[in-house]
Amino acid sequence: MTPVEGATAAAPGPPRLVRQLGTSGLVAHYVTSVMGAGVLLIPALAWAEAGPLSLVAWGVLILYSYPFALVFAKLSVRHPTSKGVAQFVEAAFGARAGRIAAVFLLLTLLAGNPVLGLAAGRYLLAAVDPAASNRASLLAGAAVIVFCVALNLWGIRVSTRAQMVVLGSVVLLLAVVIVLALPEGDYGRLTPFAPHGWSSLGSTVLICFFGFIGWENAAPVAEEVRDPERTFPQGILYAVSCVGLLYFAMAFTVSVALPEATAGQSDLTAFVRLLQVATGSGLESTGYLVAGVLLLLTTNAWCLGTSRVVFALARDGILPVRLSRLSRHGRVPARAVLALLPGYAVSVLLLLATDSSETTLIKASSATYLLIFLMAFLAAARLLPPGGTSRLNLLLIATTVVILPFFGVSVVIALAMLLLSVIAERRLRKRVPPSTDSGVLT
Repeated sequence: MTPVEGATAAAPGPPRLVRQLGTSGLVAHYVTSVMGAGVLLIPALAWAEAGPLSLVAWGVLILYSYPFALVFAKLSVRHPTSKGVAQFVEAAFGARAGRIAAVFLLLTLLAGNPVLGLAAGRYLLAAVDPAASNRASLLAGAAVIVFCVALNLWGIRVSTRAQMVVLGSVVLLLAVVIVLALPEGDYGRLTPFAPHGWSSLGSTVLICFFGFIGWENAAPVAEEVRDPERTFPQGILYAVSCVGLLYFAMAFTVSVALPEATAGQSDLTAFVRLLQVATGSGLESTGYLVAGVLLLLTTNAWCLGTSRVVFALARDGILPVRLSRLSRHGRVPARAVLALLPGYAVSVLLLLATDSSETTLIKASSATYLLIFLMAFLAAARLLPPGGTSRLNLLLIATTVVILPFFGVSVVIALAMLLLSVIAERRLRKRVPPSTDSGVLT
């Protein structure tokens, strides 16, 4: 039996996903959504920028990440649907604003998400062929994306179980590397504390910020979370603690143990050299493999989240209603999952045609994610009741507004995509609710 077989009879009304994700599954989804190559690459880049002062940047962002994740979780508890940020905007500012946000969110996810899979393929291929061409690496990345889409066809329970097993192994390996490398470190490198001046703290925060993108990816799975009022707060606490501890431990290890000549390099040399310090051998292939697997986990988590956005938008009539049909006894939006393939293919084919790397997508789409965060925070300002979380949210709004101009040309691209979303919303708008034909796939 294939993943899309075994259907039940059609049910009246719009399709609803089954609540089957518990605390451990939500934690795995949270962690894998955030902890990609950042834990391997960004600590070395931050150290090269600011030296020991970079530890302050990590501390600030770890503290920042909790209210960041908390706001998204609070909104997800109040509006537990697969539309994610678009639902928050709709609840706060009305249906048309919600549709524009939905189109903008979808365009951003389809354009930017392939970065994760393409980077995973690049590193996995480098484990066996470090001299592989850029186009070969892109094709390997495309294979990773197809694999993650196929894995999501088996449902959120199977996908998150696989995430938990592999994530546990990767985190254990990272922990072993940290424990073995710390005794070999030179703690005299922690002075002077600000070798490039205190002004380098701002640029370092921007570098480290990319390691915390992903907390918002839990919102689209809210419709499948059991007892969201209890599960989301627990999931946030465990996930932020896990990510924060591992990030700071890796940053500190890099600060005292990574050879100076390696810091700041943009490929995996930093982690490979750290492996050498910890084990006394090269292990280049192991370094590439660890990064590839970690990025594969992140790709899988983002495929899951994006497919739920496609499903929700189809259910609301913004996308073709047939994409909201469910399979596997009403548990998997299989057509929404498969729709990711042509959606992601646009970015991948453009990179193949121009022989460009996935860093092109990072530069182009980074500010669009920040605009999505800002939309959610502005919605939260209207939706959350007065209290501690609402005050933290105001701080998040101010921080996001301050950070946004530093993204340069990416801001222009983000605003162009937002304008395109406004135009597209006018064309996609439907005055009738989705047909009840959007039941279970037969």
